[in-house]
Amino acid sequence: MIKHILVLLDGDAADERALNAAFTLAKLFHGHVDAFHVRPDPRVAIPPVAEGFSADMLERLIREAEQADQERASHARHSFDTAVATAGIHSVGYPDADTAIASGSITATWREMVGQPEDILTQRGRCADLLLFAQPFDAPANVLRLETALFETGQPILLAAPGMNGEALSSVAIAWDGSRQAARAIAGAMPLLRRARNATILTVDGDDDVNGPAAPMITCLSDHLAWHGISVAVDVLHKDGRPTGELLSGRAKEIGAGLLVMGGYGHSRFREMVLGGATRHVLGTALECSVLIAH
Repeated sequence: MIKHILVLLDGDAADERALNAAFTLAKLFHGHVDAFHVRPDPRVAIPPVAEGFSADMLERLIREAEQADQERASHARHSFDTAVATAGIHSVGYPDADTAIASGSITATWREMVGQPEDILTQRGRCADLLLFAQPFDAPANVLRLETALFETGQPILLAAPGMNGEALSSVAIAWDGSRQAARAIAGAMPLLRRARNATILTVDGDDDVNGPAAPMITCLSDHLAWHGISVAVDVLHKDGRPTGELLSGRAKEIGAGLLVMGGYGHSRFREMVLGGATRHVLGTALECSVLIAH
């Protein structure tokens, strides 16, 4: 079950989309939305770029940064309060687990912290079922946080398409190449797959797992999902010169899938990320379906 959903709020327009998507999931699974905003400490962030500034100028920069950070925090809190009211959430705060589970109630928590967003995202993300972000991802800082969530937390992340709702999540496409990453994504998506009306395995013709010695893995996956009561169709895609990520997302759109489940690829990052092509496409493109991705 997806009971604990983590959402990082930046105080911008994406907050509302992310919260609405998070509450959509929470209602499906009677879960808890853990929303948090991180304010960087300007006294730590500014000095490295302000060398040579006078003390007065440095203090003014710090005050301006603090004011801007406070405004973003206020916007984030306003988005949270609005989303809670819209979703009809009556219990806001830390839930008593026994009471929440027994009543099937949906809860939400607001947290505001000071620090580096990527560090706190990593710490808190490792103790959640799912991390949720809203598409599109047009700012470099947003892409960095997506990379952090994907490669550092060990948990699946959901990239929610605009207007994501329960009906859209009832049709799911599964990108399958037999890899560990794809298997982890399927495990993370299992609660959504169990409630889906339609599920389709997408695999690319020419991959070893389709035509080579590992071809039986497609049957193995179908059998595995059947044990969970999930019946799937298999759709073999033929390479047509398009990148794999574009091929998969395009086919997901054609079959009406509202969710694409896929593995995320890349090397360990030291602030420089070398992403796999399909992962780069998903993180850098405004798609028309939500994506659950895991590494």
